[in-house]
Amino acid sequence: MSNKEPSQTVVSQPINYSEYQLRNRDEIDLFELISQLWKKKLWILGCMFATTLIAGIYAFTAKEQWTATAVINAPTFNTMANYYQGFRLVEGDVDKPTTSEEVSTKLFQQFVSLASSYNEVSQFVQNSDYFKTLSEGMTAQEQSRLLEEIVDNIKFIKDKENPFYTVNFPARTAEQSKKLLTDYMVMVNKNVSNVQYSQLAAQIEGKKQSVGNQMLSLKKIAEEQRQEEIENVKMALAIAEKANIQKPETAGLAKLDNSNMFLLGKDALMAMSDSIAKQPLVLSDKYYELQGQYMALTGFKAGDENAQAFSYLKSPAEPVTKDKPKRALILVLGALLGGILGAGIVLVKNAIAYTKQSKFVSN
Repeated sequence: MSNKEPSQTVVSQPINYSEYQLRNRDEIDLFELISQLWKKKLWILGCMFATTLIAGIYAFTAKEQWTATAVINAPTFNTMANYYQGFRLVEGDVDKPTTSEEVSTKLFQQFVSLASSYNEVSQFVQNSDYFKTLSEGMTAQEQSRLLEEIVDNIKFIKDKENPFYTVNFPARTAEQSKKLLTDYMVMVNKNVSNVQYSQLAAQIEGKKQSVGNQMLSLKKIAEEQRQEEIENVKMALAIAEKANIQKPETAGLAKLDNSNMFLLGKDALMAMSDSIAKQPLVLSDKYYELQGQYMALTGFKAGDENAQAFSYLKSPAEPVTKDKPKRALILVLGALLGGILGAGIVLVKNAIAYTKQSKFVSN
């Protein structure tokens, strides 16, 4: 009897072709996807046309925004010469006088501070014909939202490396944006000039009063000195009369002062007394220096219609391109969205149909 086990015959099971086909179709077939999309190309193109049409309607009906820009810097000397002259008159003679560059920087800082303040911007916008036209028929709340939207888009941007500022002012049209920016710069400059010149005028008046008081003090001192000199002569004259000294007896006298002035004699002392009383006051050099300052302060006229607290490096101009809507970009995005949407719908529909077919085969 043999120990070998009887050989077993392996019978291969027939492959279910449908299951094999479904397993293979579970894998992504790029060519099949392309084929599906190509078959539905008209549907996809229709979706693209519809979304592009909607995007086009929006692009050509949406409110436009144009932004005018200007680049500003500190004022030049010529545009602030009058102010600087007055400033130096107030400052007077000091060891280290303020330079024109320092005054220019100060004025520019005042301008930027005022121009970039929310209150100044909102007041200008609210009083403009542009805002009144846009807000016509709106409720108070709607007007407030519109005002805030406009003001928030007005920008003052400092250059990172230079002391320049770029000013952006948006509006619905290119012409309006340029006009609003120009008018705003003019208004702020006028306000800054008015404030600075008002302060300067007050400082000049204060300086005049101070200089005038110093002049009066020096004049009073000179008058007191003259009276003292007259009294000394009168006293010497009285002594000379008592001593019956008619003519000068100053021979051998080393020094003539108040204690021995009577030695000049009655005739000389009487002449001196009359001369001192009639002659002008002898004023110090300091008095005449102050007098020059006072005359300069009195003759100075604070104010200049052409005064500038800033200067343009780039003047406002009508923008050549609008900020929004970007029509070309919107149309391209609309077409792209339509293509994606159309293709997505086709693929989803095919996936649903394939799932149903799979369930049917498996059953």
